[in-house]
Amino acid sequence: MELVFVGLVLGAVVYGIVKDFNPQAVLALAGLAIFTAAYWLGIHPILPAGKGSGFALFDLFEVFKGIFSSRAAGLGLTIMLVAGFATYMSHIGASQALVQVAVKPISGIQSSYLMLSVCYLVAVFVSLFVTSATGLGLLLMVTMYPIMRNLGISPASACGVIATSQSFEIGPTQTNAIFSAGQSGLDPTSYFVDYQIWLVAPMLLVTMVLHFFWQRFCDRRDGWDPAAHRGDSAELDEKKAGEVAAPAWYALLPIIPFVLMMTFSKLIISNIRMSVEVAMLLSVFTGMLCELLRSRDVRTSLAGFSSFLEGMGKVFGPVVALIVCAEFFAESLKAIGAIDTLLHSASNAGIGSGLMTLVMVGLIVVASVIMGSGNAAFLSFSTLAPAVAAKFGVPAVTMLLPMQLASSIGRTVSPIAAVLIACSGIAKISPFVLVKRTSVPMAGALLTALLLNYLLFMK
Repeated sequence: MELVFVGLVLGAVVYGIVKDFNPQAVLALAGLAIFTAAYWLGIHPILPAGKGSGFALFDLFEVFKGIFSSRAAGLGLTIMLVAGFATYMSHIGASQALVQVAVKPISGIQSSYLMLSVCYLVAVFVSLFVTSATGLGLLLMVTMYPIMRNLGISPASACGVIATSQSFEIGPTQTNAIFSAGQSGLDPTSYFVDYQIWLVAPMLLVTMVLHFFWQRFCDRRDGWDPAAHRGDSAELDEKKAGEVAAPAWYALLPIIPFVLMMTFSKLIISNIRMSVEVAMLLSVFTGMLCELLRSRDVRTSLAGFSSFLEGMGKVFGPVVALIVCAEFFAESLKAIGAIDTLLHSASNAGIGSGLMTLVMVGLIVVASVIMGSGNAAFLSFSTLAPAVAAKFGVPAVTMLLPMQLASSIGRTVSPIAAVLIACSGIAKISPFVLVKRTSVPMAGALLTALLLNYLLFMK
């Protein structure tokens, strides 16, 4: 009876997500419904004996409040600080300065498709410090895109490279990476150094090579000859849109948190700890000091702090609330016994941890494509991974890592993803054309991730 009810609720959740209903509300209502069913059927109390309010309806929201309190004060604060830092760096022009400095050394390359491949690596390097996929895409469209077009690279090929720049969300300051690390019981720096980089480094090489051959193949099939288009100018709808003039040395500011976290870790200085939160706050105040030195105006330098706070606020609803609602939904599935039943059935069917990981990754990819958001897909379903991994006797990170990488890969092949819509709109091509250009490199990257994850961490 309970499994039939869970199946109906899951169907409603999928329907709501596909129909673009608010995912936070969908997951929260689904969790409330399943918790209520578990209580009425006598399967699981809403709260342990002695900890409830004495009234079941109130207890439902006590569970919700408890998850909200722990997540908002912990992981939620971390994610909000990262978002606030990214907003502040854009506000003072530091992100723009970083992109311009990174692009400048490659402007002398004359081979069209070699330039395309190198541009991809440069874009991924910048993605370590500019954590918004759409924001980075727009910055690259007004800096890197004109350089590629001048060498005769087609608009579709150039956009294909730019749209995949944030396809892995690597580094200890990325939202999904931070959440995955927390669910795995690791700090973000250890997650990046001990696990993520071992998959991502080969994935980058595979993607770079596939970009070279796939974009060239597509151009030839479309009758595009780079030699005939050398000297083309990029006619952008939003030239220098939103760009803030800043000195070149401001390019160092977005790098500060990454450098701090790498330095004060087991890699270099292990007796001093540096958390993500402290790194972000310290870097923001460093930026304010730099603004004071540049403008020599106390009011101007302090006013920028508002953008930091606004950036924190903007991510609260879309990301932090989604984490809370997703965890509440996951707890309801555990309470009614759905997770245990699923895992028991998988065990009886002979499904091992490797195959279960493929199922979870497939779920994330499909959700990312449908939702056009890697964050929404990963945060909605990844809370189930630790329990699944524990039942199979494997570390949670072995499931969460490929799921995290798959979420951003899935977003990069979604025609409704914001970064694809933004880049294709500026270049005046269809998002579906852009998906065709990103699909093969991303498929190669995902297969590489799954293979390496199995060989390095699951065998």
